[in-house]
Formats: sequence, C-alpha cells, structure tokens
Amino acid sequence: MKFPLDLLADIAMEWGMVEDYVILSSESSVCPQVIINISSVGFVPLYGFSDKQKILALFSPTDPMTAVGLYLLDKWWAVEDILQTADPARDGAVEVETVGERIVLYILNRVIYRAQEMSSEELPFLCHGENHYAKILWNNGEAIGFYSVKHSGSPCNSFSSRIFQLPVMDSIFVRKCHRGKGFGLQMLEDFVLSFKEDSLGLRYPLSKSMYKVCEKYLSQYPGDAERLWEVESIGRPNQRTNIANKIQTMDLSGET
Repeated sequence: MKFPLDLLADIAMEWGMVEDYVILSSESSVCPQVIINISSVGFVPLYGFSDKQKILALFSPTDPMTAVGLYLLDKWWAVEDILQTADPARDGAVEVETVGERIVLYILNRVIYRAQEMSSEELPFLCHGENHYAKILWNNGEAIGFYSVKHSGSPCNSFSSRIFQLPVMDSIFVRKCHRGKGFGLQMLEDFVLSFKEDSLGLRYPLSKSMYKVCEKYLSQYPGDAERLWEVESIGRPNQRTNIANKIQTMDLSGET
C-alpha cells in the first residue's frame, strides 16, 4: 500500500478550493464517528502565518482544534497514515524537500506534538515555513520525529533584520511511543555532522531530557565539548551558554 507521501512524490500539488461534494459527503473511513459536513471541515495553512497554501482538514467534534485527517489526492487520509511510507529507502534523518514531506512535518509538529504530546512545561514550536531547513526521522516506514535548524546568517524572523550568528537547532521532537530508544541522540548526531561550523546552537530553554541527550552525546564525543551551546535570541557571544559546562552543574539522574 502506498501512502500520501509516496503518491505525492511525482505529483504537483494543486492548491485551491475543493469541490462541494467533498464537504457534503457524509461518510469517512478516516474517523467513522465524525460526520463530514460544513461544521467538521476547514482549511488549515500548511506554513503557519502564510495563507498561500492551505489543506482541507477534518476535525473531531470533541476536539474541534485538532485535525484527525487531511484531504489529499481526492480522498481523506487519517493522520497516522500520512506519517507512513512504503519506501524502504526512507530511513533515518531525511531532509524535508517535497510538499509531501512538508505535510508530514506539519502533522508531526502541529497535530502530534502541539495538540497531543506537548507537556505543560514545554513551549510550542513555531510553524515551519516553506523553505525552513528541517529533517524528519524515519524508522520502519514511520515518521517518528523531526528537528529543524536556523542557518547562520538567516533572519531571526520576518519582522527583524537581525540574523543568526551560528546554526541553531530550534526544534527537536520524538514521539512519546518511541522515546528512550536513542532517537534523540541520533538526531543530535545528525545535526552536528550536517554542519561544519566550530560552534553549534540549541535553542534556549533546553528541557532536562534534552540535556540528558547532550550528556550522552558528549560522553561519546568529548572533543565536541566546545561546539555545543544553549542559545538565546540570535546567538551572540553573550547569548550563549556552554552545554558541557552547564551539565556539570546539573543533577540529571532519573531523566529519560
């Protein structure tokens, strides 16, 4: 069985309004308890504040802010199916390049993390833009996490002329059902290998679990102790805290 990501690989995505018969259809194999009508569907922007590209989403009446499916390629797809691939070559951290991959990234960030798995102590990640650098972590045909990076020299945001002074990992996420298996460490390793700069940033504030990942990384690669920094704002020298030094002052026992 092929999934949306596989089917979209060689197809140009058409943006725009969907025919009325889609909205008026009363049956949904995506979520049988949800009746598809004008009150249960709505367009969501794929790239956050930009209304240029929108996708039709299906919402549950018990949680009208969380999508349970998307309308792609003339049919409804459940969220979990959108996170699957039939391509065995898609494994490990893969850079997001296609529209299909952007849709997978959207589901992981906005639906899985923000709506389902984000704890009260965590902060929501910003929506990823159309050209933002990100990688999705694939394992056994399933998208299980992602991380994104602001390149050195890239603007802080669309309203500011300030630019990042070093590459900064500004988001990283692993689904709860896959945590404790080394996937966070795998993405941190991939991040470090992907950039050649002497200093690399991780966005402030880091969670204790992310400090634990950094501790494991530095125990394996002690030579990188001066490369990893917890970064505020755009990462000027006075906005950086050395992660290796901070770990020495922390009690990380019991964290996963």
